[in-house]
Amino acid sequence: MDFSISEEDRLLQGSVRDFVEEQVNSRWREIEEARAIPDAIITQARDLGLLGLSIPAQYGGLGLSVVQKALVHEMLGRGPWGLSTYISVHTGIGCVGIVRFGSDAQKQKYLPKMASGEWIGSFALTEPNAGSDAGAMASTAVRKGNEWILNGTKTFITNAPKAHHFMVFAKSEAGICAFLVDREAPGVRIGQVFKTIGHVGSTPAEVVMEDCRVPLDALIGEEGKGFEYAKRCLSEGRTTLGARCVGTAQKAMELALEYASERKTFGKPLVEHQALAFRFAQMSARTEATRLACYRSAWLLDQGKPAVRDSSTAKLLGGEWSWQTVDECLQIFGGNGYISGEYMIERMWRDLRVARVYDGSSEVQQIVIAQQLRKGDVQTAW
Repeated sequence: MDFSISEEDRLLQGSVRDFVEEQVNSRWREIEEARAIPDAIITQARDLGLLGLSIPAQYGGLGLSVVQKALVHEMLGRGPWGLSTYISVHTGIGCVGIVRFGSDAQKQKYLPKMASGEWIGSFALTEPNAGSDAGAMASTAVRKGNEWILNGTKTFITNAPKAHHFMVFAKSEAGICAFLVDREAPGVRIGQVFKTIGHVGSTPAEVVMEDCRVPLDALIGEEGKGFEYAKRCLSEGRTTLGARCVGTAQKAMELALEYASERKTFGKPLVEHQALAFRFAQMSARTEATRLACYRSAWLLDQGKPAVRDSSTAKLLGGEWSWQTVDECLQIFGGNGYISGEYMIERMWRDLRVARVYDGSSEVQQIVIAQQLRKGDVQTAW
């Protein structure tokens, strides 16, 4: 069993880390105050190829494996989540469905401009009354002549105000279907734009479809197979999100170690007190375990395995354990950690909290894992 990372992948990981630390983290206060990601940072991300992670080279992207994407997202997690979420949705759930299930014409139309960053993609599954319970979806798709007529409201859709198009899910007579819906399609509008406590710059919003008309060839793959496609996109997305959580936990631990080495109480640095030393050991163990779970899930996906239980495990551990680590790191900073805009740990604490909620809450991940166990998926075969 070989756990080594190739030199090429280390260089990839290092270049993303340098970008995050030198170009993004150096401006984190500016991003928080403006509540937006500067255009210059988006341009730099595009120039690094970060907007084409999932897109094959023939369409202008990097065509990375899932393991490679996990390495990249781990490094993105070291910076503001507004940027990493923007990139993640565009290159992940907003893109993987086209790459894997789209027609040749759809790939030719969308992927080159997505790889260049000219077009930003989004993923519209969640509804006001149907989040993880996709069976409660109320959005409808009716075939009429040479068009599909879509009706429904999607909510908490990342990148919605900036998106050129959405991968939209709606029910037809055959079941849940997936469609490519351009932002400028007749009958589409952006509803409420939400102001979140973290993720500054990712702008989640409602997408409202009122007799939205799209051509028949807007259908992705087969009619009625949309939820299967969504699950495949989500398995990869949950894996890379877990990896992003690992990056945040790692960065938080580094910041807390630095602070605890300088701050003294009772005549010695905080880090030398056994209570905190044990806490750091526990944080390290949790982070390493989650990292391995994410890498394994990514490897399984690259082998063509469904990795349903594994990706949910990676996401569950990433959300819960990384949040626990960041929360404990903030505790180490004491009152300084609770001052807005003073130390980066406060921003990380706000950013990471939603990882326990979105892309399927921690409770939903446990339901998925339990369902897989009942089906006999008890131990992963390497």
